[in-house]
Amino acid sequence: MNNPGIDIVVTVGLLSSDVASQLSDFSKPLIAATILDEELQDLSVIGGQTSGVHNFSYIKSPVQIKKDLRAFSELFNASHVTVVFPENIYEQLNNTGTWLNGVDDSTQLSFLSLSPGSALSPALPSNTEAVVVLPMTGRSTDEISELFSHFNKLGIPSLTIKGTDYLELGATVTFTPRFSILQMARATATRVVKVIEGYELSNIPVIVGEENRRLVVNMESVRQINRFPVWSHLQDAVLMNVEKVSGEELGLHEAISLALENNLEGRITDRELLMAGQDVKIARSNVLPAVDVSASGVQLSENLVESSMGQKGEFTITGSVSLRQVIYSEEAFANVAIQKLLAENEKHNNRATTLDIVKNVVEAYVNLLYAKNNYKIRNENVNANLQNLEIAKSKEKAGASSVSDVNRWESEVNLSRMELNEAEAAYKSAMYRLNRLLNRKVDQPVSIPDSFDILGQVIKHRELLAQCFNDPLLTEYYADFIIEQMRLNSPELKKIATAGDIAGRKRKLYSRKSYLPEVAIVGGADQAFVREGIIRNPQLPVPEPPDDITWNVGLNMRFSLFEGAKRKNELKRTVLEQEKIEWQKQALINEMQTGIRAGVQQLQASFKDMALAENAAAAADENFRIIQDAYNEGVVGVIELIDAQNMMIRTKLLSVNARYSYVLNYANTERLQGEYSFLKSDEDHQQYAENLANYLSLEKF
Repeated sequence: MNNPGIDIVVTVGLLSSDVASQLSDFSKPLIAATILDEELQDLSVIGGQTSGVHNFSYIKSPVQIKKDLRAFSELFNASHVTVVFPENIYEQLNNTGTWLNGVDDSTQLSFLSLSPGSALSPALPSNTEAVVVLPMTGRSTDEISELFSHFNKLGIPSLTIKGTDYLELGATVTFTPRFSILQMARATATRVVKVIEGYELSNIPVIVGEENRRLVVNMESVRQINRFPVWSHLQDAVLMNVEKVSGEELGLHEAISLALENNLEGRITDRELLMAGQDVKIARSNVLPAVDVSASGVQLSENLVESSMGQKGEFTITGSVSLRQVIYSEEAFANVAIQKLLAENEKHNNRATTLDIVKNVVEAYVNLLYAKNNYKIRNENVNANLQNLEIAKSKEKAGASSVSDVNRWESEVNLSRMELNEAEAAYKSAMYRLNRLLNRKVDQPVSIPDSFDILGQVIKHRELLAQCFNDPLLTEYYADFIIEQMRLNSPELKKIATAGDIAGRKRKLYSRKSYLPEVAIVGGADQAFVREGIIRNPQLPVPEPPDDITWNVGLNMRFSLFEGAKRKNELKRTVLEQEKIEWQKQALINEMQTGIRAGVQQLQASFKDMALAENAAAAADENFRIIQDAYNEGVVGVIELIDAQNMMIRTKLLSVNARYSYVLNYANTERLQGEYSFLKSDEDHQQYAENLANYLSLEKF
């Protein structure tokens, strides 16, 4: 102030502005650009407009600490709040504690000063229910983010008076409007120019422009602390990060891996495959040796013993063993072959289920992405309507518009909030569907990366496809290529081919059974361990029964001569079944070809729609900004602005939908070809892309 080489002083820091505001005499013009709170710093205002102090003016702060603290306490029903200061501000504003303690008799306040270099995981008073964070001067954005992360992990809501900048770093709520550096710079520059022109600073209004102090809530932080504000206070609030969910991020490939490991349908088909393997083993047991062992104890009547002429006793214990080995049995051999084919069929069914699981996961994941973006866009629409409502209220106060504009924007705000509620419900429902496929807890939050490039993850050869879809002839060739892949890989075609093989084997069975016998080796052995009470007639030359093992062996042949024309009818039925399967196979091929060609056309259309939708969204967004400025100036009416805003929201949703439709159409097309190229290794995918390029006769891609 004493330097003769300086004509005007401008303070651009909280501390320097506070020092300036405490001076009693100003020998030259001084502008305090960054006042924290004029009530806290005891800045007088003449008539509510000017400083009234010679050579002194300031930029009115958008902060109202006392009012914000009181509303914050009510918002989270907090009876004990800790105010966190950087040490230099706490020392400079030494009356802050006394001043703030008069906020509310029901709210207990504690004060915590953080010195430079101190840990950003401070120990709060044990009964702290909420924290208020003043501007953390001297700290980097990473350090401030770490501080709010610490509070969020403790489940403690935080109020920042710094505005939405701190909300982006993790704070929970703010009442401070977005007062940008550009606004401050313009207000300061205006005052400098007026001083140069000869104006007295004490006569220049300190108010730059009244902004409505509206509650702004960081929903990501709210979900992290798991403490939701009182609902009635959120009716007019601006919500940020509504689409962001806390927790470990889940990528598409991780989701597919979890589904293939945990999906219940996959587990069921896995068990069916294992059961089919057991059925093969059961069928093989019919052609393996069969050995039976038995024992018997028999008590006979005396007259029966006498009539046996010494060959049987009153009480006998006998052990027996029998053997049967099939040498040839068309029925048994056919059963083994058919069970093997059925097991092969289960393999194809298992693979089809796996492909369907991947398709369903991709669809659920993409739907979740769309729901997330829809939720975000609907929230932007609410915030835009709130902004338009404030413009209408300002214009009404100035007499530039009628109350009808305010009523119309009130209606638009409420209608857009209804759409936001529906979008939130759809977002959560999409999470539930994905969790069901992953066999996780249904209500478990699903966090998706913000920067997730779904196109890059699913469609790795976009340049090659771009060449295809820019040429209608190449588009048809691409469909031909997919059809060839379908013939090679489709599990549905392999299943129906296996069904034909099963019918063919049955036909051979019923044909051969009429002239081929069943041949088996049979044998047995018996041993009497106990034989008591034998009655012999010594006058008759009858030998005693043997005491050692008796055995027999033989060859058994069995012909089935007549079964009431059963074999003939079964043979006719298998012939009809084979014919039916051939027709089914042709119908399936026609259906899949139709699906592939229609899918490729949809894929081409969605590819073209992406660029068109993005251009439309960009133009609609720019048009909305222009119309909104024109409405603020009174050049256009409310109807024009509503039309422009509706078009902006519509085209944004179309742009998002076009992008995700392209991904879904591609995944559906790859499902029809019987494999997913985006799940291949880098080498295998490169080979796939080269095969496609060669098929299309494209040298570069």
